[in-house]
Amino acid sequence: MFRLGQLDGALRHCTPATRRIFAGKVLRSTLVSALRQEGHAFTDLRFQAWFAGLATLSDTPARHARSPRAMGDAILMELTHSAWQDLAGLAARLIRAFLAPRDLDTDNAHEAALDVIAQARVLISAGLASHSSSPLASLERLHHDLATSVTFARAEPVPTQSLTGRRSGNVEPAASPRWAVEMLAGEWLHRQGALPFPIPLPDLIRLNSLSGTASEARQARAAALESVARQFSTAVADCARLAASPDKALELRSTSRAPALFELLAGFGAMRSTQLETVIGASRLGVRGMLDTLLSAGMVERTKVAGAYLFDAAHPSKLEIPSPEASNAPAFSTAALDEYDASLADLDRLLDNKHDR
Repeated sequence: MFRLGQLDGALRHCTPATRRIFAGKVLRSTLVSALRQEGHAFTDLRFQAWFAGLATLSDTPARHARSPRAMGDAILMELTHSAWQDLAGLAARLIRAFLAPRDLDTDNAHEAALDVIAQARVLISAGLASHSSSPLASLERLHHDLATSVTFARAEPVPTQSLTGRRSGNVEPAASPRWAVEMLAGEWLHRQGALPFPIPLPDLIRLNSLSGTASEARQARAAALESVARQFSTAVADCARLAASPDKALELRSTSRAPALFELLAGFGAMRSTQLETVIGASRLGVRGMLDTLLSAGMVERTKVAGAYLFDAAHPSKLEIPSPEASNAPAFSTAALDEYDASLADLDRLLDNKHDR
């Protein structure tokens, strides 16, 4: 559980710019994980092109997958209600810049996606009311509820028969929409003080932790939580480095929004200039000027897709990121480090109490 405490400490003591970039990465990860769980197959660039309205998400639609556009709409709408203001504000702005095609939508696709999220909300609320004593106890309750849920339990393949009555194979069922539960699961950890705000936890629910022996299930749950916390801890560190890079843009006049544009691209990923105008709230000429500045500084790169340019933050290896010694950012204070150590001690105490029972 060390990684969870590390993530908690990093988020409590990082800069606002780091948290804003991290919010973009979390939002993108939530969308990508949900779409892939449904069975949609795509590359990272294809996702950004789809979000920008330049391509369909996949060349071959998955058989039982929900409409990607309807899922995106529902997820973004739900995240606008997050208690984490950085995430809620970003989701609200990105809704207006979500240009993905509605090629696989059905009449009730949007309502169906919202219904799945509503059911996940009921499940999470029931867990919050149970007052679980530790993160691992919360995960145990969550997986128990998932395994007994008609909507979220893992479905078994359905055997098919030939005209002669013989078994001819299996029809794979629709995937469990566990992405909706993962999107809300961070509320449990936030309520217990293990995280400073309710972060979506994509890929937290592992199918192998819904079956097997009790010991195997516990190990799978703990490993999943550790993996998510480790990945996000690494992401926060990367975001901190990215947040330190817009020094050239910051030399512009104080009213410039070029740093905000860079934070958006560094967090969420590549976007069209049309989308940036909407999200940043700037004119076409203003966005063009910001992009020219960032392109000249080597902080932004562009890729042509379907006749349009997608702009993205340059790879960190190409950015001139100040070293800690050269940075003017203050180091953590003694009080901040003491608070971080205390949070880790509290988590260890909770886990020890759990295992002593």
